[in-house]
Amino acid sequence: MQNEKTIVNLRFKSNLPIDEVCKISTNRKQILKKTEGLISLFCYTNEETNIIGGTYIFENIQLAHQYLGQFLTQGIAPKYGIIPVTLKIDVASLKEEIQGDNIE
Repeated sequence: MQNEKTIVNLRFKSNLPIDEVCKISTNRKQILKKTEGLISLFCYTNEETNIIGGTYIFENIQLAHQYLGQFLTQGIAPKYGIIPVTLKIDVASLKEEIQGDNIE
């Protein structure tokens, strides 16, 4: 459905050190907060596999695709030193949210 919240999981390896990629992401925080339709973003790293990623939640699939287009075409991806063959992007509609008892 077109108006369902959409989750985007973007993961990659970088030719930059993980701490440098995290610094770039932190420096972009204010820009990301103003991204149209972005509800939430979780950044993550796996130092065992050198995978860096983000899980984004958007208001709908159109806004998710709009962000991904900008990410890939406006030079954002190169800033992260993404190794192209390692870039994986999954886009899906959210069907259910379950919150734990400890989550406020």
